[in-house]
Amino acid sequence: MAFNKGVPMGRRAVSLLAGVAWLATAGCSEQREVSPAAPLSTLTTTVPACDFESLSPLVTSYFRNNEDFKELVPSLISQMEAAGAWTAVARDRGFDVLALVSRTVANGNGGPVADGSALINGLLACMFNDPAELPTVFPEDFTAAIDPAVHGAFEVRGGANEPLSAPVYARPGLPATFSGVAPPQGVTWPTILSGVPAPSRLLVYGKPGSTSDSYDWKVVPRNATFNPAAIVALCVDPQVNSTSMLQEENVGLLTFEDAYFLDPNTCSPVASLGWNPLQFARRLFGVRALWAATALNPGGLGGSTGGIDSEFQPFDLQAPGPGGEVGGVTLSFTVQPSDTRVNQTIAPAVQVLATSNGVPVGGVQISLIAVDNNGATVILSGTLTQTTPNSGVVTFSDLSLNKPGAYRLVASGTVLGRPAITVNPATSKKFNVRPLQ
Repeated sequence: MAFNKGVPMGRRAVSLLAGVAWLATAGCSEQREVSPAAPLSTLTTTVPACDFESLSPLVTSYFRNNEDFKELVPSLISQMEAAGAWTAVARDRGFDVLALVSRTVANGNGGPVADGSALINGLLACMFNDPAELPTVFPEDFTAAIDPAVHGAFEVRGGANEPLSAPVYARPGLPATFSGVAPPQGVTWPTILSGVPAPSRLLVYGKPGSTSDSYDWKVVPRNATFNPAAIVALCVDPQVNSTSMLQEENVGLLTFEDAYFLDPNTCSPVASLGWNPLQFARRLFGVRALWAATALNPGGLGGSTGGIDSEFQPFDLQAPGPGGEVGGVTLSFTVQPSDTRVNQTIAPAVQVLATSNGVPVGGVQISLIAVDNNGATVILSGTLTQTTPNSGVVTFSDLSLNKPGAYRLVASGTVLGRPAITVNPATSKKFNVRPLQ
């Protein structure tokens, strides 16, 4: 599924804060250009070569302003080499080096970001040998992620020395961040990363997306799955934008979650502030809705996801589609009920899909009833209510009826946490229940 980048602005309404003076100042600041460390290849399909010797000059260059790190990093890389490329120890020590890169970014004293990006790629080549674990395009361009002048992100989570539950924020960070990634409230990073192979650590990095109201988050290992799901959020007021949800590219509309880690009083309303004054004024006073004065919790538009390798953007479900498609959520039976006998399970299992203008919607609570030819409700047994995952599909596998006749199933629903979004019901094809023989 392609990311909905061509949707009119009305479908991507992003809210603003009252404290705009600080943003106006930042909006006029210069942002230096970022150059990729090297030409990027096509999709990663082959195992990259690991070359420990090539890392030494990159370490010297990138950590040139920190003597402690310049001495510590070669020791960590030596431990990687002694353990052997792609081993759990090599990964662990590699994450240690990446954590030092993160601290260097935070301190603003790194060397050339192109050398930092090349160093990160070289480390990853010695940490992972499965293309599914490496960035989609390898070598990756990490320059925006590690450039303090760019609203990127670069953090390591899951290790003993990393924050247990602290979110990863897009720079400049609190008190003016635009986006963040975090475990569910009360859950730690080691818990949601427990299914990731040893050392169960994660690099979370990002950069502003293709539009001013999107953010591009990625992780390494790329195939890491979160259990329970991680929360990604943007500084979009969920009360003002009551019919919007967070869309993850190539996934769908994410199950709505409370973005507890974003504060509406300190949120930045945009992913990047490097506009010219006219652009800034147009966005500031034009199409964006202000934050509600009472908006305290949640602090942003959040969604839960089991994996991250995408651009995230707000999506207004209630607005009509570009082709005049109806707004809201549309339910459809993707697997219809078939004829059966009294008190026997309807087979095959019935499936219902929730979409908004063709995009799957998570967090839709769908309920089924059965009606006869006169439209009267009859007794339907089994599990009658389920909530869609981010695929938008739910399966009802234990349905049965206790009387013979001709029936239809009717699916209706509500979007959890987003009651202002309408859900358009669906009716199945007719099927027959015959007497039990």
